[in-house]
Amino acid sequence: MQQWVHYEGKEGPGIGKHIVFVSGDEEYRSEESLPMMARILSQRHGFTCTVLFAIHPETGEIDPNTQTNIPGMEHLQKADLLFMCLRFRELPDNQMKYFDEYLQAGKPMVALRTSTHAFLYSRNKESVYAKYSYNSKAKNWESGFGKTVLGETWVSHH
Repeated sequence: MQQWVHYEGKEGPGIGKHIVFVSGDEEYRSEESLPMMARILSQRHGFTCTVLFAIHPETGEIDPNTQTNIPGMEHLQKADLLFMCLRFRELPDNQMKYFDEYLQAGKPMVALRTSTHAFLYSRNKESVYAKYSYNSKAKNWESGFGKTVLGETWVSHH
């Protein structure tokens, strides 16, 4: 069963370009807003868009409270742009590797709001990707992905 949505661009300036949207926050309803944005960009501007969701592993349903599963991360291998809205995710290494490869390739990304604290590794602190955690103390990755890549990490709530 396919656990993401895909919109094929038909015509417009975005033809031939692929945007991968990654939703995973339980506060701002990115699982609702990102598919709407993807559809607009595909239909009006020609981009091919794939939207990934936090999926409950037992029910197979979209569940923003599931912090450890976003199927389809391999779509990042062919993405021209990553558009993310994540909060406190702890993805397994076999999913996170695609995010890491995308980032290391220096490709463009748009990171909304809570993406400054996109990752929180509390269960698997031995993961090679634990450095992405917003509270990381790893050398050259202090305060994780948010601080190192985006310029700021989580400071406080609201």
